[in-house]
Amino acid sequence: MRPHHSLCIQFFKGEGYSREFVISMTEIINFLNQNNPVVKLSVQCDVICQKCPNNIGGICLTEEKVSCIDRRCLEKLHLHFGDEIQWQDLKQLAFENIIKSGNLKDVCRECQWSGLCQ
Repeated sequence: MRPHHSLCIQFFKGEGYSREFVISMTEIINFLNQNNPVVKLSVQCDVICQKCPNNIGGICLTEEKVSCIDRRCLEKLHLHFGDEIQWQDLKQLAFENIIKSGNLKDVCRECQWSGLCQ
């Protein structure tokens, strides 16, 4: 999982790039919340990215921007790419260290969807 997705999921309201993306994201969120799997923090496109129109052959068209958001997210979470953590623990860390602590606007400053995160 890309680190910034630990934030996107917490604010997801059924809006997105396309109907297909919204359906996929909803299914992924339901799976995560019901099963609490161990997720590995990735620097590359993940399962959430599969239905994103910016994912071209497994490479994000906005990779530079997204990588910056991922790195800032990891810094606030005190985690690293490759770390493995249970979903609910990651979700709680993201809430406490980024959302609740007021770091969201800084971490996600380039994100086109940040206006939805309230």
